[in-house]
Parts: sequence; structure tokens; C-alpha cells
Amino acid sequence: MDIIETLNAAGQQELIAKLESLSGDARKNLERDIATQDWEELKALYTEKSNASLDDNVSGELKPMPFKIATDDLRYDFWKETGEILLGKGQVAAFLVAGGQGSRLGFDGPKGMFDIGLPSHKSLFQLQAERLQNLAAQVGHAIPWCIMTSPLNHEATVNFFTEHNFFGYARENIRFFDQGTICALDPNGKAVVDENNRLALVPDGNGGCFRALAQSGTLAWLIEKGVRYVFLYSVDNALCRICDPAFVGALASEGRSMSASKVVHKAGPNEKVGIFALQNNKPGVVEYSDLPENYRDMTNADGSLTFDGGNIAIHLFKTEGLRKLQTSKLPWHTARKTVCGIEKCWKFEQFLFDAFPQLGTMMPFGVVREEEFSPVKNAEGNDSPKTAREMIGRLHREWLRKAHVEVKPGKLYEVSPTLSYAGEGLSRRVFERELGRNILEFDEE
Repeated sequence: MDIIETLNAAGQQELIAKLESLSGDARKNLERDIATQDWEELKALYTEKSNASLDDNVSGELKPMPFKIATDDLRYDFWKETGEILLGKGQVAAFLVAGGQGSRLGFDGPKGMFDIGLPSHKSLFQLQAERLQNLAAQVGHAIPWCIMTSPLNHEATVNFFTEHNFFGYARENIRFFDQGTICALDPNGKAVVDENNRLALVPDGNGGCFRALAQSGTLAWLIEKGVRYVFLYSVDNALCRICDPAFVGALASEGRSMSASKVVHKAGPNEKVGIFALQNNKPGVVEYSDLPENYRDMTNADGSLTFDGGNIAIHLFKTEGLRKLQTSKLPWHTARKTVCGIEKCWKFEQFLFDAFPQLGTMMPFGVVREEEFSPVKNAEGNDSPKTAREMIGRLHREWLRKAHVEVKPGKLYEVSPTLSYAGEGLSRRVFERELGRNILEFDEE
């Protein structure tokens, strides 16, 4: 079926008229955009969603998903050792979701390029690259690093890495690829075309990461390398322990599950994070806005929250699970947004956590928030560069205290990831040698 027939069948006559009014490069560009879309699916999505209520609220039976802090588990050291062995065999890769811009931070560029104001002035990308390299050196094997950008920031991201010589990371161990996009539809289900006569293509949601990983050839690249576990995380968590060996070892030891997720105790019932729960006996995440108030405020006999497992967007997948997700379709969710000046346009997206019910059992892995979760989302207030700096400074000060270093009152510390991955390898001697170089002191704000 040619492009005109396809669009006709999808009820996109206005788009046909727009295409036929163009010539030369302008027509070729629009044709190229049109060819990237599944018009039959777009028509079906519009028909389905416009005839249904917009909310994707919880339906069916909801049960809490119990978890405990992993470091309290007697198996923790065994998990860590197991993970280190798997890393040492080259069976673990990192998958960074980095399609976002820093606009909410007042920064014009990919969020990973943002400097959160640490004394070293390292970007989020650099901190992550150094942490991965430290771990790779410890286990004696390079760690493949997959970085998913968006069409909006792909070029800027690759250029930034190139200009900084990939922060010392071997180029052959990094793969950059684009997130997928889907055409926005106007309130009547017609394709939105922007002022440059291009389709208004919007990101297809974080759930599109599985499709992008496969379609870009990156999943095949990982499988060819012998990778069995893929650690997936978001760019804006300044404390993320990328490819955490204990996390990897726990999933490998558990056997049945295709995936695992790190969870934290919620700061309180009103914290705006999704929670892990069993919905109709299947594991998943319920968004904060979708959790009914009676569940949100429910407490156990000891006063702790019943629905407590906060989602911090750190997941681990077996490659068999990722292969399964290539062919199984995740549900689409909808939002009504202004696109190209048109109000209430339809934007469709898939959510990563919809993969969990499809993969069956999932292992929750409890971690301490102060050690592993400091998102950088807002310019000021909660989850800001200031809170991330303070959390890093306090955590690294604690690392030094545990290494019997006498720290100054009122001072925070930044320990370079090149020196320590998670607090190991520190001592008074190391502190004296590295202070002012790889250990930097700063004032509490």
C-alpha cells in the first residue's frame, strides 16, 4: 500500500492535501516523517481513547508489595560477590534513559550535561561515566553503556561526549540511540503538522525504551557481547549506583524473576512517587495520582505505611525479558496537551512499568534513600541541585567517617567516583593524599 492509500485508510485526508501542496525537500521531509508512523495503530488509538474516559486509574484488587532493605539481608554479601563475578565476565550492561532536557532547571541542553554545582563542577554524565569506569576496573571487565537520547537532544549529547573524549570511556563500549516518537493528533484525530511542514512528533514515553533498544540494534549488540543483565536507570539521579553488584547478584540468585527494581520507603503518604504494588496479583507501579486516598493513607499496626514501596526508576532486566518485550505490546496511555498552538491535542505514550505485569514475578530490592536516590528535577526546593549537592556531601562525609577520617564540623565532602564507587577504598592516608584533588571540601548551605 502506498503512502496516499495508507493515509486515506487512516482518515488523514488533510495530511494528504498538505503533502500534495509541497514539493522538493519539503515534500521529502514530510514523506520521511509519515513513513515512521504506524497510521493504522494511530487511528485505532484515537478511536479507542476518544470513546473512553481519560484516566488510567487503578482497577481491580490492589495489594501492597512487601520489601525489605537489602543491606539488612543475610544474603547481601553473597549477592555482592555474585554480581561482581557476573560483571567480571562481561555479563552486565548499563542502560541510561537520557532523553530529557534541562528546561525545568533553567538549563538549555540535555539534562545529563547539567552541572549540579559540586566543587568539581562535573556534569551528571561525567559522574556516571567515572562511577562505571571505577566499577569496571574493580571487576576487571569493561561495562557496555547504552545511552538512549531523544531526537531533541541526540546531537548535543553525542557532541558533548565527543568534546570530552567520552570521559575516558572506551568509545567501542558506548552505544547512543534515539528514543522513538509518535505523531500528536488534534482533538479530531488529525495529524498535527508544525510551522516547518513536519509532523509534530512527540516522545513515545519511557516505555518506548524497550522498542528503541531492539530497533536500534543495541539489544542484539548486547546479546552478541554475552550480556545477561541490563541495569536501566534515569539520567537525573545524582546518587545512582549504576550496575550495583549486589542488585545484579540478587536477581541472578533469585532465579524465577525476569526483572528487579530498587525501592525506597516513602517519605510520607503524600510524597509524589509511584508505588510498587500487586494489581490483580501481578506486579506493577501505581502512579501517585492514581492511588486512591484510602490506600495512600493506609497504615500497618506499627504505624508504617501499607503501600510504601516508592519507585525510584532503577530497574534490572534479564536479556530474556527484554527479548520478550520486543514482541509484546505495552498499553498506550493518553494526555491532552497544547501542541503547535492547538489545545487538547492527543499525545500517546507508553510507561516502562507496564512491562512488569507482562514479565510475571518481579523482585523488589529495598535501598536507603539517603544513599541511592537524589533526583535533580526542579530548579529550587525539593529534588533540586541544592538538595542533590547536600545529599552527596553528607553521604560522602559519612563514607569518610566510616574510614576513620576526622572531618571538620559544618563541612561536606565530594569524593570523586574515580576514587570510590560506594565508599570503599577510603582511609586517613587516602584522605590526606587526595584532599584538594579527588576529595573536595565545601560548606553546608
